[in-house]
Amino acid sequence: MAIADSVVNFLLKNLFDLLKEEANFLAGVEDKVNLLHDELSFINIFLESSAEKRKDKIVNEVVRQIRDVAYEAEDTIDHFIYNVAKHRRRSAIRRMFHLPCNTLMLRNVGKNIVGIKEKIEEIYKNRERYGIERVEASGNAVEEEAMHRRRREVEEDDVVGFFHDSTTLVKQLTEGNLKLDVISIIGMGGLGKTTLARKIYNNLLVKRHFNCHVWVCVSQDFRSRELLLQILKQLGMGLHEDMSEDELKKQLVRCLRGRRFLVVLDDIWRAEVWDEVRSMFPDNSNGSRILITSRNKEVALNASHTAPCDLPFLNKNESWELFRKKVFRGETCPPELETLGRQIAEGCRGLPLSIVVLAGRLRKMDKSMHIWSKFVGDVTSLLNSYEDTIICQKILSLSYTDLPGYLKPCFLYFGIYPEDFEIQVSRLIDLWVAEGFIQRTNNRLPEDVAELYLEELIDRSLIQVAHRRIDGGVKTCRIHDLLRDLCISESAEEKFLEVHSGYRNNSRRLSIIQGNDTRRYMSSNLPVPKNARSVFFFGTHRLYGSCVTWKWLKENFKLLRVIDYVSDSVVPKSIETFIHLRYLRIEGPIPNNLVFPDSICNLTNLVTLWANILGASNKYLPKGIFKLQRLRNLYLSEGWSLPWDSEGVLWNLQVLSILTINYDPKNRSFLVVPEKFPNLRHLKMLIYRPSTLEAGHEEDSFPSLHHLAHLETLKILNCRMLVGYPNSIPSTVTKLTLQRVERVDACVAELGKLPNLRILKLQGLGYENQNVSIHVIAHSFPQLQFLKLWDLSIEEWRKETSAMPRLTHLVINRCHEFTSSPELLSCTTLQSVKVFQSPRLARMLRNLPGEVGFTLLIND
Repeated sequence: MAIADSVVNFLLKNLFDLLKEEANFLAGVEDKVNLLHDELSFINIFLESSAEKRKDKIVNEVVRQIRDVAYEAEDTIDHFIYNVAKHRRRSAIRRMFHLPCNTLMLRNVGKNIVGIKEKIEEIYKNRERYGIERVEASGNAVEEEAMHRRRREVEEDDVVGFFHDSTTLVKQLTEGNLKLDVISIIGMGGLGKTTLARKIYNNLLVKRHFNCHVWVCVSQDFRSRELLLQILKQLGMGLHEDMSEDELKKQLVRCLRGRRFLVVLDDIWRAEVWDEVRSMFPDNSNGSRILITSRNKEVALNASHTAPCDLPFLNKNESWELFRKKVFRGETCPPELETLGRQIAEGCRGLPLSIVVLAGRLRKMDKSMHIWSKFVGDVTSLLNSYEDTIICQKILSLSYTDLPGYLKPCFLYFGIYPEDFEIQVSRLIDLWVAEGFIQRTNNRLPEDVAELYLEELIDRSLIQVAHRRIDGGVKTCRIHDLLRDLCISESAEEKFLEVHSGYRNNSRRLSIIQGNDTRRYMSSNLPVPKNARSVFFFGTHRLYGSCVTWKWLKENFKLLRVIDYVSDSVVPKSIETFIHLRYLRIEGPIPNNLVFPDSICNLTNLVTLWANILGASNKYLPKGIFKLQRLRNLYLSEGWSLPWDSEGVLWNLQVLSILTINYDPKNRSFLVVPEKFPNLRHLKMLIYRPSTLEAGHEEDSFPSLHHLAHLETLKILNCRMLVGYPNSIPSTVTKLTLQRVERVDACVAELGKLPNLRILKLQGLGYENQNVSIHVIAHSFPQLQFLKLWDLSIEEWRKETSAMPRLTHLVINRCHEFTSSPELLSCTTLQSVKVFQSPRLARMLRNLPGEVGFTLLIND
């Protein structure tokens, strides 16, 4: 129920901004708005204090009421701001005519706030009436034990896959140093952690190695006293129920002293649990081991320096093997069913729990092609449609329940994406920031905090990494289909989001995914969630033009904060009516008329503007773009320029991509003014360098960016030349990509001076370049870790000993004349070398005597 927390937090910030910025429009209701702010502050305190009691039905009901009241208050405030903005756009004469309407509007706002305050007071009375302050989160022990018993039934029967993991874990348990060590298995719920741990626990070699074995399930509702009693009972110790916890700990230490023991702590949820239990187990220096299973990587890292076993999903063959074993129980699968069976198993996306549950259902049915064909392509919905598969949902929902409040809306947000969608992390983070999910943490940028949020969701085995960046950050990610379904079901209850399905509960977010019934949602008179704050479109660009989309949005949604995305590039003048808009993404071909009307500059709350408009050239954004003081991210397609002669500075701009700059022959320089965005962190720019550039002025062909004192990532397309400007690139840059570089030898000499550069990618002009030799002088590139060279006509690379002392990864692509680089390859820090379409270098590497000290990949 933590969505109520995030709603109240966001609303408190909204009210604070309203009181600060709209004071002149609040005459007559400012006191009431202040009172509402105070009431919500008290509610926020209650939500924080009741976080540990959310299992109780009465507390849940109160939190649900708080959420609805918070939504109502949010609607009241946002409608008020919308009407204020609408009033401001009127002419002076029309404002006078609308004075009676404004008076009525203020009166209604005051009346609504009084009504909301009365509802809050009623909630507080209900707290006292039903004794909610005295409620403890005890849970239903009988129901919890039944769920664990059912989980054991589906997890502990068959073990498929994990052969390598099993072998490695057995070695870690039975070999190595004699000190007490902790071994961990981590992974998503239902992935088979308990199954694998049970297999290892029952392994004959393991049984013989340890003379004392204990298995206990820790679970979310951890109590150290109960855990101690379980362990001592398994060890056959006579106990007195009136013994204190300290006495029980001493009893356990005495019992284990001198014995080589194996203790399995199954299903630990929090790192603090290990901190509490670690003192229970003595180090006898005889090879004793503790085996932990957890969904949370932090638990494993906190318990031991030994790298945890991170379980992968089953591959297609392993999925089919497990499915076949569970369905046929040793019998032979009829050949005509194997193809369908493999498709059904593949639909479970490698999750053993879903395979076992679905196979158990099919085992009870007629084994016929007619029946099985109904399951192909619709596994997830079928898994959720049977009463005896509720256990599958409950096991997965435990991970959601355990999330801290600040992560719950971030996790539920993954429900907006289609099944098996590869999610671009930079866009996801921009959306989280625009939605107000990211809490302020000292002076940290919200984007950096959002990255930590994502890593925590990954560590909790809820999100999968699809691809990582060179620097280790997550580039793209995915969510398992069953967890996506969990997001959607939880979101429906919370009125957080819905995927187009009839608009049944007035959700705050609406995701429209192209399907057979998509058209009717935008072309019919079906009810829509009028108070939705975000609308997402996926794969609908072939169904609708922008005129239809913008009209539908304007008619139905006044309070939007996020539009992602409209699939055409004609933005109407009426865009200014979306005064709350924080995120706008549009894509499409270039139209004949104006793409950005001046009215877009009235969206003063805009944080991210994404315009991927194909075919644009020599186009300028409106001059008023510098009025958007909250703008943090500006993504433009090639051909768009900023209006440099406009007044204003974008102080908050963090990302600018692609900035197109043109050469000014009069001033013999480029039209780029870094002072317009002094706090920029990421810049991608395209330089239009005229072919008629006067001879002798080549050194003027690169603009200076040294005023960008916070720049970290820089990518320059059509760079051509970087000579004669040692201060052109700020010293703060850590990642640099230069394309179409001339005079690469002189370029490398300049770049070697950058003190913080960790990642460098250089692309040349292919065969247009003369073959050159590179000489990297001493102490150059002191922090460089990754180097990629492609399309460069380099004959050799000479490097002095102290240069590039931290280089770990080298990629050489299409450097046809590259014949030798013994000094470059002799770096003791090198971990991997990849060579593509560079035949001379490939031959040399294949003929190297002995083994190289790095991973080598060659592809001619």
